[in-house]
Amino acid sequence: MTTAPGNGLVQYFCQHLVGLGVTYRHIPDDDDKPERFSICSGTLIFIHGVLCFLTAGHVLKELDELRSHPKVRIESSAFADTFGLRTISDVPMPFDLVNADLFYVDDDGEGLDFGVIAIDPHFARLLSKNGVVALSEEQWAHQHRVTFDGYALLGLPTELTPGRVTPGVGASATPVMVFLTPATADPNRKPRRHAQFVAKIDGPEPKSAEGMSGGPIFGFRIDPGPEVRYWVVALQSSWDPVTRTIYATPMPTLASLMTEWASEAIKDATT
Repeated sequence: MTTAPGNGLVQYFCQHLVGLGVTYRHIPDDDDKPERFSICSGTLIFIHGVLCFLTAGHVLKELDELRSHPKVRIESSAFADTFGLRTISDVPMPFDLVNADLFYVDDDGEGLDFGVIAIDPHFARLLSKNGVVALSEEQWAHQHRVTFDGYALLGLPTELTPGRVTPGVGASATPVMVFLTPATADPNRKPRRHAQFVAKIDGPEPKSAEGMSGGPIFGFRIDPGPEVRYWVVALQSSWDPVTRTIYATPMPTLASLMTEWASEAIKDATT
């Protein structure tokens, strides 16, 4: 898997972007064809001191179904941590998706769409060496006190990712950052129990937000002086292609729930 170079701004924020790439075959139909390839957008987050890969719940659900399908053979999988400015290795980190424990929530009525994969400490060190920065509680604990001046979504759109592995070259993925304008949900859309982050994609590109599910959404605060501060405010979930409106799970919501569930699991395991 290779990654296309982006501009400096995109590469800077790519310290928070990790893709999970998978090569696979539909058997026996694909036995004499190049491997199929897909990659999902995600980021890293600490939950109770454990480093986890965080992406949309429906993405992990689809991967779970893919790996258990009787007519699909997973050939390889890897974490692509090669998009940022501080990257020291351009080789994605192999990862055993077939045997990994996946935890995900994909509940449209609740307005919740997120999932995690716990990362072994050895692999966590490798990701850190390659310049990937994980989210911690300070990123979400006090967001309610911040007034943001702008927003942007970072991810790996499917339209820029070939669906097949090119013989002798491999697979590729291209990170894209798009700016967002806060919006209100479609009045005909059924309300969700948990409030969602809603915004419209500025501009005509990318043509589709498919593949950007699980990508981090940044909120920017421009204070007097040269520094622009930012927070990861939400995780991309779905979008309306007609209105170019995206719907996302707020980071304080998903992080608080995961921390609560992890605390309960630890308590149950010790009693």
